[in-house]
Parts: sequence; structure tokens; C-alpha cells
Amino acid sequence: MAGTSTRMASNGLVQDSIDSLHRITRWLAFALLLMACGLISLRGDSGSPFGFSLGLTQARAAEPACEADSRITQTFSNGAVWDLCWESRIRENLVLTDVQYTAPGAEPLRVLSSARLSQLHVAYDDSDVTYNDVTQFGLGGGYLLTLTDADCPQGELLDVQTRPAICRWRGQSDNGYRTATRSVEAESLNLFSVSQVGAYAYIISWTFYDDGAIEPGIGATGALQRSSAELDLPYGRILQNDPDTLWLSHTHNYYWRLDFDLGDSATDDRFSETRYVLQSDGRRNRQRETFTTEQARQIDPETQQIWQISASEASDSPAYTIEPVRLGHRFVREEVEPYSAYDLFVTVANDCERFASQNARFNPDCLNHVLQYVDGQSIDNQDIVLWHRVGFHHVPRSEDQRNMHTHWDGFVMQPSNLLSGTSSLASLPNSPPSFVDLMNLENDPGDAIHSHLSAEDPDNDILTFTATGLPPGIRMNTRGHLQGSLEQAGNYTVEVQVRDDHYQTSSSFDWKVGDVPVARRSSGSIGLGWLSLLVLLVVRRRR
Repeated sequence: MAGTSTRMASNGLVQDSIDSLHRITRWLAFALLLMACGLISLRGDSGSPFGFSLGLTQARAAEPACEADSRITQTFSNGAVWDLCWESRIRENLVLTDVQYTAPGAEPLRVLSSARLSQLHVAYDDSDVTYNDVTQFGLGGGYLLTLTDADCPQGELLDVQTRPAICRWRGQSDNGYRTATRSVEAESLNLFSVSQVGAYAYIISWTFYDDGAIEPGIGATGALQRSSAELDLPYGRILQNDPDTLWLSHTHNYYWRLDFDLGDSATDDRFSETRYVLQSDGRRNRQRETFTTEQARQIDPETQQIWQISASEASDSPAYTIEPVRLGHRFVREEVEPYSAYDLFVTVANDCERFASQNARFNPDCLNHVLQYVDGQSIDNQDIVLWHRVGFHHVPRSEDQRNMHTHWDGFVMQPSNLLSGTSSLASLPNSPPSFVDLMNLENDPGDAIHSHLSAEDPDNDILTFTATGLPPGIRMNTRGHLQGSLEQAGNYTVEVQVRDDHYQTSSSFDWKVGDVPVARRSSGSIGLGWLSLLVLLVVRRRR
């Protein structure tokens, strides 16, 4: 009986093993199906069997919700697409919504729920007059100028109600990309309109590039606005041919309101600031802080800071970066306009927060300016809005009379993780790199290694090297430099890759370390292992 019980238990273990094997086989088949559909990846993360990591592909962005005459779709030579809705409001003029970018060969990504200029604050050095042009006057409606074909020679005019007032054109320049042998023109979609407010004319511009970058800008032109007969005042300059007038210096502060929606929902976005802090040894340490509450931030040139809005905390998630470029032109009058002390705000989206200042003019129940909304509220799992201010201190010149030159201000929002490489090279002929004098190696344990892999590229592109299967103790950097000390005898097959900006070439070489026999390679070792296990189980079951 004991022997029978043992045999039955043994048979039961064998059956359990076979059943487990069947379950594993079915699981693997299911996993391969999911991999084929792009729903899981082999990223060795913890938390799932065999190191698989469930990573649902990003949800496809919905179609922009606007009528055909309010929708703009622009396709570029590299296959990228910008798709957005626009409208002209009496106060802000150009308001963009449902802004989407499609990288070459990818699915559409919703970038911005809405974007607009939310205040045009002009403060004179004598502090007697401060204008808030968006809320006191407006950039649309009667302040919006009618454009002609001469204003938009390379594009098409879009009507605001019954008159042409916005120019849409596809821009091109020769500074998109350049190597020793090739150059690529950058392509862009540009929208602009012109608003006349007092003596000033403001050119409101939005540029969308083929690589996913976005550049809002303002061009200020027209004529100088304010002057004084008190020539001794320290607030401006006396210009040539006008000896009896002091033209007053002033600061233009432009505030943009940006509602990013990069994640699967409006509440996924994260905001962070990265600073590069100078140390006593001359090095700069990288410090990154992800904020969890509303913020008011100042530009700090000493730390070379950048701001980033990203779809999640993952390092490879879609993101946009703002690097401040105007560092010193700031008009600060905190006792009267406390928000003027800051250059960037992050708030939770609120219907009251339409403008950077003077919200109460249009809704008495709303707080007046954006700084009042930065009250410590959590931004986790909230729809967050960025407000960015760029300032320019205008000191009048003789060249500004009678018609003033256009001075431009703005910034660029650079994409990150939207493209896998340089976007403009997809349509260009490219010659792949090749290895030069790749030979088998022989060394002894303990040998110090300092050598380079060599490769050449007909297009003179920068090359990047990678390798797997190196002997223990040896490492290789991206420039192909091998270094270290050999630690263990053995026969090693090193797989190497060299990549230019478009193609990758793979090869291999053998590296013999020490006096060891050459091992016979077997490409089916994993399959034979499974086969051996099956044979063993079948034999044990038959017994």
C-alpha cells in the first residue's frame, strides 16, 4: 500500500507538472499575442511573471471638436501632422483649442487643451500709467486689423466673421538640420494676426514646427505711446530731431495661458523644475523637483533652470520643456501688482482664471489676478494650467520714430519623447555605417584593455556604438571605446551595433580570454532545455 501510495503521489506530481506546463504554455502564447498587438513589452519590470511589464499603448487622441472652417490641419514632408481648432475672441483674439501633434508614423497626441495670450501688461518707468491691454481694450473685435493679400503673400487669409484677419502660412527655413554632407529645411505652420491698441500694433503669432515644437510670439510695432515735456526726468530718452520731448521707457509683459493635456486624461499631467546648481568645484549638480501644489516661480539665471510638463512621472513619457530665455526684463511693482514679481505660475484649472490679471472686471465673484489662485491647492490628479510671462524693457531709440521697428518676444516649448530621433531625415537618402577592421581578439585574464571599435559612415554622420556579451570587467561607451580589466577566462561572442542618425549595422566578433577550448555554439539551447524537461516528465509518467 505504501508503494502504491507513493506511486500514485508521484503520478499526481507528474500530472501537476504537466498541467502547470500547459498553463505556462498557454500563458506564453497569450503573452506573444499581446506582444504582437503592442499591448505588453519585454521590459524586465517587477510585478509580472517572467519579467513582462503590462504597458497599455497610449490612447488615440479624439478628433478636434470644431467646425471645418475653424479647424486647421497641416501635414509636413516628414509625415508629421498638426491639427487644431481656432477662434478669435474680443479680448484675447487668437484662442487655440484641441491642439494635437502626430509624429511621423505615430498616433495623434493631444498636446494642448487650450492656449492663448492672457494679458498684455505695459508698465511705464515713471509708474504713473500701467495698461492691461487685453482686459482694458482687447486684441480682437474692433481692435483686430483687416489683412490683405500683401500681408499674407505665402499663405491664405482666414476670415474672422466677415473680414480677413488671420494669415495661415507654411514656413520653411534652411536651419532645420545639418551634417557635413546634408542639410534639411525645417517646416512649420504659422498663424498670425495684427491688433491695433492705441499707438501700438501687436502681431500675435503661433508657430508649430514639424518636430513638435511650439513657439508663441508677439511683435510690437506701430509708434511710441507716451512722452513728457519734463526733459530732466530719468524715465526715458530725448530722440534726434525732437529736442523738446522725452519719450518714456516702458516694459511689455506678455502672459500666456497654456492648458496642457499630454496624458490619457486632463488630470494626468505633472509639472517639474530642473535646476543646475553651481558647486564650489565648478561643476553643476542637477536637481529636479516635481511639484504637488500650485506654484509661483521666478526665473533664476544662476541655476539655469528649466520647466517641464509631462504626461506622467515616467522618464520616457511625452513632455514639453520651457527653458527661460529672457532673464532680466521684469517690471516688479509688488505693492500694487504683486503677480508681476513672478515669471511662471501653475494653477488648477478654474473658470475664473481667464486672464492673468483683472478677472474681476468681468466677474466680480472671481479673484482678480493669477497669484491669488496660487494658494497651496494640490495639483495631483487635477487639470493644471501653466502661465508664462516674458518681458521686454523698451528704451526708445531715434530709429523708433516715426514708425517703430518691430521687436519680437516669445519662447519655445520643446518636445521630449515624442520622436525617436531626428524627424526631418525620414525622406532623405542615407548610407548606413559599416565596421572597419573588426577582428577576433585573444587576451589573458588580468589584461588591461584600452581600444576602440572603428566604423565609418559615407555621410559623415555621428556614430553611436553599443555592445552585448562583453567579457566580465570590460565596458564600452557610446563612442566605441573598450576599457577595463579582463576578470574571467572563457570564450565570448560579442555582438556589436553601430548606428548613425537613421540606420543601424550589426556584427560580432569572438573574444578568447585565457587558454580555454573553443565552445561549440548552439542556437537552440533554450528550446532543447524545454524539450529535455518534456522528455523527462514523459519518462517519469510512463514509469
